[in-house]
Parts: sequence; C-alpha cells; structure tokens
Amino acid sequence: MLIKKFAPILMLLASTVSSFAQDPTAQTATAQRSPDPQQQAEKLKLERKAAVLLEQVVTEAQSLKLPENRIRVQIAAAEMLWERNQSRARGLFSDAAAILGQMTVDVDRTDREEIQTLSQLRQDLVLTSARHDADLGYQIFRSTQPPASTANTGNRGRRGNFDPQGNLEQNLLATIAATDPKVAYQRASESLDKGEYPTALSRVLAQLQSKDPEAFKKLSDKTLSRLGSDNLLASREATTLAMGLLMPGPRVAAASTSGDASKSANTSQVLSESAYHDLMDNAVTASLSVTSLAPMGNVRGGGGRGAFRAAQANQANVQNTSDDTQVRQNNARMLLFGLSAMLSQIDLYLPERAQAVRQKLTDLGVGNNSMDNGNQIRTALQQGTSESLEAAAKGAPPQIQSRLYQQAAEKAVDEGNTDRALQIANDHLDESGRTSVMQAVDFKRLATTATPEKLNEIKQKLAGLPSDSDRVKYLIELSTATQKDNPKLALRFLEDANNLVNKRATSFREFEDQLKVADAFATLDPKRSFEVLEPGIAQLNELLSAAQVLNGFEVDVFRDGELPLQGGSDLGNMVARYGQELAALAQIDFERARITADRFQLAEPRLLAKLSIVQGALGVQPAIVNNNRRRQDFQFIMR
Repeated sequence: MLIKKFAPILMLLASTVSSFAQDPTAQTATAQRSPDPQQQAEKLKLERKAAVLLEQVVTEAQSLKLPENRIRVQIAAAEMLWERNQSRARGLFSDAAAILGQMTVDVDRTDREEIQTLSQLRQDLVLTSARHDADLGYQIFRSTQPPASTANTGNRGRRGNFDPQGNLEQNLLATIAATDPKVAYQRASESLDKGEYPTALSRVLAQLQSKDPEAFKKLSDKTLSRLGSDNLLASREATTLAMGLLMPGPRVAAASTSGDASKSANTSQVLSESAYHDLMDNAVTASLSVTSLAPMGNVRGGGGRGAFRAAQANQANVQNTSDDTQVRQNNARMLLFGLSAMLSQIDLYLPERAQAVRQKLTDLGVGNNSMDNGNQIRTALQQGTSESLEAAAKGAPPQIQSRLYQQAAEKAVDEGNTDRALQIANDHLDESGRTSVMQAVDFKRLATTATPEKLNEIKQKLAGLPSDSDRVKYLIELSTATQKDNPKLALRFLEDANNLVNKRATSFREFEDQLKVADAFATLDPKRSFEVLEPGIAQLNELLSAAQVLNGFEVDVFRDGELPLQGGSDLGNMVARYGQELAALAQIDFERARITADRFQLAEPRLLAKLSIVQGALGVQPAIVNNNRRRQDFQFIMR
C-alpha cells in the first residue's frame, strides 16, 4: 500500500543562488527548479487553512479529561508552530511541562502502566522541545524529574536495574547533538572528564563528524584515550560505549572524498580505520581475560549482538553486588559476546588476533558456526535482496530455513526476477510455499501485460486465491501497473477491489484492506477515496461506543472514560490509521478531509484525525505516534 510519508520542506534557495552565482548554467538549472508560482500559492493557502484548524484543535483539546491527551496535543501543536510562532510554541511546551509536573505528583506509584505512560510522555516532551532549543530541553528535563522513589517504578524485572532517568538524559544528549553540536560536545566532554561514559557519545560523535570536524576530533581523541583495555574491564558503561563504536564498523576513508558520498555513508561509523583497529585491539585484549561463561553460561541466542544484549542485562543485575574481580569478568564476557558478532570485521581489521578470539569462544563451548550464520542472517535481512536472503538460508538452522527461502522468493518477485523466484520455490519450498510463489509470479507477469482482453484470465486467477485480502492486494497491484497506459482499466481494477471491501469489517485486517483501496483511489479519483473511508469511520464509531460500554470488563481501551491519543490498543491504532489516510488526502482536498474527520463522534479520534491532517498539510513529522504497548481488545464478531 502506498503509505504517504510526510517530511519537512526545506527551502534553501538563498544558499543555492549564492553558490551558483558565477555559473550561468547553474543559474539556469536553479531557475528551472524554482517552485511554480501557482503551486506556491496553493501551498500557502493550504498552510493557512491548516493553521486555522490547528488553533481549533488546541482550543478543543482543553476540554479533554486525560492530562496525557492534553499534553500530547500541546506537544504536537508546539512542534508545528515553532517555525511560525516560536513564542507560542514555547508557551505550549511550558504548559505541557506544568501539566506533566502535576501528573508526577498525582501518579499512582503502584500502577506500572501509569508510571510507564508518564515516563513516555516525559521523553516525548523533553526530546521534542530539545530538537528546537537545547536549553529548553534541559530546562524541561530538570523541571519534570520524578522523585527518586518513583524513578524506577515499573521498570524493573527482565531488564534489571534499568534507569529511565539516565536513559532519557542520554537520549537528550544525542538529540541536541543534531541541533546544537557545540552544547553536546561540551556536555559529553565534561562527562568523560568526570570518568563517565555516556551511551549517547557515539551518536554525538556521528553528529559532530559532519557539523563540527574540529570538535569531533577533540571528542573522539578524548573518548579513545579513556577506552583502554583496563577501563573496559572496570566499567560496564565503558564496555557498552566501546561496543557501540565498534559494531557499525569503521568510517570508510573514501566516503569523505566527494560531496555526495557523505550522504550515503553510514553516519553511525565514526571511527577512522586506525582508531577502529586500536579500539578493537583493546576490546580483544580485555575479552580474552574471560575464564568461564558463569554466571552467563545460560545466555541464549548463539552469541552475537543478541547475546551481548542479554549479557548486558545479566551484568546489570549483578553489577552492584559483585566484587571487583567478578565485575571485570562480567565485562570481559560482555565484550566477548559482542565481538562474536564481529568476527568478519576482526578478520579484516585485526587478523593477527582473530584466531585467538575464535579459540577463546571454542574453549568456552560457544560454537563459531552458529555465530557466523547468525551474522549472515542479520546481514541478509538488512540488505533485503533475494540473493542475500537465499545465501543466508543455505546455512540457517532448519527451523527458519524454509521461511528465509520463502522471503527470498517473494523478494525476487518484487525485484521482477520471476525466473529466480520460481527456481527458489521449486528447489526449496513445500507445495504450499510453491503455490504461493507461483501465484505471485503469475500476477507479477499479468501486471506487466494486463489488457481488457485478459480480464477473464485475471478473474480466474483471482478466484483461485485463498482470501479476499489476497484478491484486494493483487487488484491494487494490477491497477498500479496499468494506471499510466490505461487509466480506465486501472480504475476498473480498483472498483473490483472496492466491491470486496464494501462491507462491514469483521476484523482489523479488513479495515486495513479498506484503507488500501482508499489509498489506491487517491491518484485516480480522490472522491472515491473519501467514499471508501466514510463507512469505515461510521463502523469505528460503533466499535468505540461498544468499547466504552464494555471498558473494564472484557476490554481495556479507554482510560477514565477517554480514548488515549497515544494508541496502545488495536482499536486506537486503527483510528490513528484513518487519521493518517485523511492527512494524505488533505493534500488533494483539505476541506473534504476536515469534514470527513468530523464524522468521528468522539472528541478524541476527531482531534487525532485533525492533528494528522494539519501535520500533513504543514509537512511536519507526526509528534503523536503509536507505542508498542498493547492493551487487550475484545474480538468484534458481527453478523
């Protein structure tokens, strides 16, 4: 499905004109890229409408009962207003901080979910404000600091003594590095001088690398001087920082030789090859001091990054009660497990010590093959090509091998290499997998040759698919493929897809199918997009009303009678999805999108949809996003 993604529109005409002032050819190219006056006028008109709607949303949000909902609206509004009315935006950030401060006082310290909500709100507020003003971010960070007795409530358990206060401070440091690298440099340098090892330091270096080369060199030199093998063994924070710098690999020297190369370079790679070699040498020296796996012998995952994280959690549990010898052994184990994920990098940059690392892993009973295979699978998933996935599948454990081959075949179809997809399917998949891939190949080939004369063939193939959801997917693909050369046929395919979704949804997947069809209509007939969405909103109103009645019994969707804007439930997340689709359509018909948002009967989904519309119109990344916490929904079964 085409998911519209909104990004800020950066107008850099002044610098462009200045740099090309002496080049007539460049001036001509610049003139050709100049925005069309009519388009600019339409854009300004859209922004004015969005600004009016935003004021309405901020005003209406004052009547919301949940403080967290009011805070989220204020964060989103301040984010959008910063470039247009900084004074007003500061006021909204400050108001949100005041409400958050009162929530901190009133919070039920025995309610883990409430504590987690408060922590997430604080993080969103602090980091969003810091993106615009470092001092403001730190001011809000200090003013909203929870009492020490509640700082870790709700965060203990599997992750050990996780410190949300310290974690937020590190994220804050990394955030301001992007907007105020000098302040970030100063604070990071002060931390190192105090013997601290900020986990955000690698992200600070990544920002300084492109924005302040002189500060980058000073901070990187100071960092490396603190990360000797003895310090790596003595401090868990130093160990974590070292692995954070090593895992991405070194900065490739060639990347800095051209202006364009820096755009494609991995910004997390901050160490030069020589610095990378030296730090890896220190890490290897420290890791080889391990004498046994205990007390981490039960770490699962075959080594690598996952085992390193597990070792971190285990270390957090014992750090405070272990003597110095035990601490050094635990840190050495963390390093060894981390280095097991980088055997290929050790081979390349420190070949003289690679065998010693492998031998140590063997002596401790950790298989190198499983680590190498795990690294290959991770790399394949990151690259995401059919070739890399197929190669990873060959050495993968039997329980995941078939799935990797299936992904490789499906990726080959997406790449247009249908012959490769069929070969993978025939060689490695069972009958069900082969059938699925063959259907995908058939539709891929049909999509490139679809004509009215082939409609009967297409209908027969559609009838053979296992579900309406599969039929909707391929009808949209057929529509997309024929849109340019035969828009009437493309529209016909979408009408067929709409006939499949034009009914009451009985699952969230069917809601998603409706959204896919509405999205696909946008480029051909936007009016039809709204017509597809409106019945879904009507049904969501019914489900929200039912959830209100049942809340506290079979359902936990509402809180204090109000729908949280952050989502967290399937129903709340679906409301947000409709808001996102309306935001995309607002680019085409702002008034119709606003009127459609008003079809939500409850204030919370209505405001959320309107906020999404404003964010889309102003080109601002959504400040309200759905988190991963999920509240239990009930199953909607409709006859």
